Amino acid sequence: MIPQIILSHFSRQLSHRALLVGSLALFSVALGCNSQPTGDIVPTSPAAGMATYQGKPLEFYQIRFVPEEGRPAAGVTDEKGNFTLGTNDVGDGAPTGKHRVAVSYVGPPKPPEWGVTDFSPTPPPKFKVPEKFSDPEKSGITVEVPDDGKTDFVIEIE
Repeated sequence: MIPQIILSHFSRQLSHRALLVGSLALFSVALGCNSQPTGDIVPTSPAAGMATYQGKPLEFYQIRFVPEEGRPAAGVTDEKGNFTLGTNDVGDGAPTGKHRVAVSYVGPPKPPEWGVTDFSPTPPPKFKVPEKFSDPEKSGITVEVPDDGKTDFVIEIE
């Protein structure tokens, strides 16, 4: 009797989670249908580099290059703090010109079962970067992407 009660409780929890995941998926699809993607492909140049905080590599942080106008580029750092930016697609680079930079923790890549059967929380960062660096208006970091690109950007936060 007791195992049946536990099984029933587990089954209800699983159903609630499945309903939540399904609802979120439908909401995301509905949101995507209402947005107005431009479909424009923005010209880009190679853009990659390394990000550090107090001399240590920033692991699993999103690096965003935000131009004055137009589409931002983003990439996520690996364990060594290396990143490659993408604008139209993963790793295709960033638009040329001056950009403000933002740095935000996103956590390590999720396993395929995450959100389906694995609901473990994102592990905390090894060290926390001050909040102001997640806002391109407040970070104070600017970079210039040249016409021929640059693959050795160094984003250093002290």
